[in-house]
Amino acid sequence: MNNRLYRKGLVVVLIIALLVMAAVGIKLSDKDEEIVFAGNENLEGENHETQESQDTKEEHISHMYVDIDGEVKNPGVYQLKDGDRVNDAIIMAGGLTDSAFTKNLNKARKLTDGEKIYIPKEGEESEVLSEDSNLININTASANDLMSLPGIGEVYAQRIIDYRNKKPFDSIEEIKNIEGIGEKKFEKLKDLIKVN
Repeated sequence: MNNRLYRKGLVVVLIIALLVMAAVGIKLSDKDEEIVFAGNENLEGENHETQESQDTKEEHISHMYVDIDGEVKNPGVYQLKDGDRVNDAIIMAGGLTDSAFTKNLNKARKLTDGEKIYIPKEGEESEVLSEDSNLININTASANDLMSLPGIGEVYAQRIIDYRNKKPFDSIEEIKNIEGIGEKKFEKLKDLIKVN
């Protein structure tokens, strides 16, 4: 009888021990999963932040379009970034031809959106050869030339022509007298225009 009681007690103790071990095992496996999960969550968070910061950086990069013509290997309209220079446009257009005349070309000048760059060839007689080669004379430019300026459409071009027909512009700042051309628009125009 003692033997039977001993066996029953032993079975009960073994069952309790198995239950305790199972409970401890489950607890430990839960902790492992938490650690792995927490680790993955951290990595995912870091990857997400890295991706987010890259997207933000890309959003801050503004683009502009520049028309480059004349003595470059591939004339055309190219998309460049704000802050790019004339030399960047030349490189995008495949470089200069052997007959390009660049003596008066400022390759370090910053570009503006909607700008036209013309590279003349050796011996070409053109206003382009002057120091302010790419500037548009607002006192003499045609409506089409005026419309090549950023933010100047048909209406503004006609307003400029009407204004100068009454009185020629004495300075480029005077273009701000045109209705609709304020300081902000003038900032985009000032490096592209001249009066004489």
